[in-house]
Amino acid sequence: MPEQVVEQTKKTAKQRIGKSSKPATGKPKVLAHRYVDMWGVPGIHPTNVDIIQKLRSAEDRQFGANMDTCGTSSDRDTKAKTKEWEKTHLIGVRTDIWKPSERDCKRALSSIKRSRREQVRREIKKIGQLNSDQKLYLDSELNSDETMNMNTTDVDKHRLILKLFRTTGQNIRWVGSIEEMTTREIHNSLGSKKPLLSFAVNLANYDYITTINQNHRTFRIPAVYTFSYFDEKLKRMWYVEIKRKWVSLGADFTVEAQGKQIGFIDGKLLSIGSDSHIYIYEPTLAADRRFMDLLTLFAASFGYHRKIRKHVKRRMKALESQQLCHLIEDGEFKLLRNPRHRTY
Repeated sequence: MPEQVVEQTKKTAKQRIGKSSKPATGKPKVLAHRYVDMWGVPGIHPTNVDIIQKLRSAEDRQFGANMDTCGTSSDRDTKAKTKEWEKTHLIGVRTDIWKPSERDCKRALSSIKRSRREQVRREIKKIGQLNSDQKLYLDSELNSDETMNMNTTDVDKHRLILKLFRTTGQNIRWVGSIEEMTTREIHNSLGSKKPLLSFAVNLANYDYITTINQNHRTFRIPAVYTFSYFDEKLKRMWYVEIKRKWVSLGADFTVEAQGKQIGFIDGKLLSIGSDSHIYIYEPTLAADRRFMDLLTLFAASFGYHRKIRKHVKRRMKALESQQLCHLIEDGEFKLLRNPRHRTY
């Protein structure tokens, strides 16, 4: 085949690919569309009781007694002409951690005071029992200690954990979780002097923890979140940015990868909860169910961001005033552990 014919064939193929991936209107073609419906008041939602009974009776232990359903997500068939919606997922929240009870706060406060008492005792005498004079000195130190004078309202153990369950088919199974990383939020916020959010996403049958961090900017608004996602099929890393738009009616975000827009998150303005539509244009990621579940979990967390920032500000002030009232949960410590500590 002559060289000119080869070049013409390549050009024709490129034109054909461009026409198939971009419609005549000039707008990118939506290859995946998911709707995240977050309920304003989960406890009184009409379908909540039946759903909880099904989940708690299921074999999946990810939905425990301390969880409550707070939303659903639905997929839209972008290939079919009817473009019907299919409710595919349920979203649950750990209420015992997000809204701890008075009893939980009392237990946490008792643990903090026991640790503080032991710390002061060791400062007086590292090993052995205290004599009578040392005991009197210990009591006087504890009476004036700020930690020992704390009450339950001073304890801050709020932490967001959302879990996503796939409901299609006969069984209900866990597919992913997003957890607030309070320790990372504090050191990032203290360094930037502004409250910055941080999350860890754990996906089912996926060997990697995806960390989503809000980035420091000269101006806090609009917020920018970044994360890296490893595509196990293609063996490549995607570097994703989720940027909130300067001007929008709802909580709207553009989704970019390697400097190119690959999707859009459209937050609904008039909704009781924090509802949003997720649109993906990139063919590979649109077909990746794990990536869609990751974005669904992040979109589900939008409605909690304002309260999380208030918690971060409170923890920053407490640390700056040397009143350490932040209690780190055991589940977060597990995510902070070194996975290679036994190989060294």
